[in-house]
Amino acid sequence: NNGDDVNSYRWDLFADDYARIITALTERYSGPPRAVVTHSFSGDCALLSLATGRGSGGVIQQQQQQPPSYPLILLDPVLADTEGATIGAERLAKGTRRLGEREEKVVFATPEAASRAYFSILQKGMVRTDEVDDEVLAAFTAFSVKEVGDHNQDGNVQYRLKCRRKMEAAVYQNRISIGDILDDLTVNNNSIIIDADVQLIFSSKRRGKDMKEQKTNFVRDWREAERIISKCRSSSGIHLQENVGHFLTMEAPNSVADILKKLLPSPHFKK
Repeated sequence: NNGDDVNSYRWDLFADDYARIITALTERYSGPPRAVVTHSFSGDCALLSLATGRGSGGVIQQQQQQPPSYPLILLDPVLADTEGATIGAERLAKGTRRLGEREEKVVFATPEAASRAYFSILQKGMVRTDEVDDEVLAAFTAFSVKEVGDHNQDGNVQYRLKCRRKMEAAVYQNRISIGDILDDLTVNNNSIIIDADVQLIFSSKRRGKDMKEQKTNFVRDWREAERIISKCRSSSGIHLQENVGHFLTMEAPNSVADILKKLLPSPHFKK
């Protein structure tokens, strides 16, 4: 799908994908994964998968299933509130489509040049922009850039972003408020909707055009994080990761590794 069908990027469909992946891994390795680590909206979709299932016609309904034995570690999930899943989502999708229209006119002679151009956009949401190492940039180039069908006048290959912006915009447009969904699923005053050990890593720098808006969004997003974690198993928690933005694995991989060492089951890491 090239992004024209917005319904192909519904978050409940991603939640179904998560359930299928866990089932496939469990069958292949004769048991569930020891832990699951997600980033961004995949964390919201994992929570949605654990809390709900899709009935006929795509209706969300509570699903009876075996509680997961593995910890779920969410690296800076989206945490949209009601406004963020409606007005904010539409505004972000519109801006992303406009960006895509501009980018469609630009191609690059090398994958590295394309990677640097796109990475510079991500850096606006980072804190440690001067500390990104070569290994991170090489991985970003390998996974984010592709050849395009049309060549330049000399017949040489050209490059652009692999995920088209209209696909990204479709994801934004279908954004959900996982907190609202968990509230709607509360039955008989049962506060535990997700019977799982959920550890939420919260990046200190939030999206916003200036420092004032970033501080306001920090308070809003932290409130959503607390609302979500209150619906999870009592062992769940929120962990503030200082001096990083949303792309924390790219700007501070060593810091992320350190916190994962603390949260993952000990057999993953030898002393």
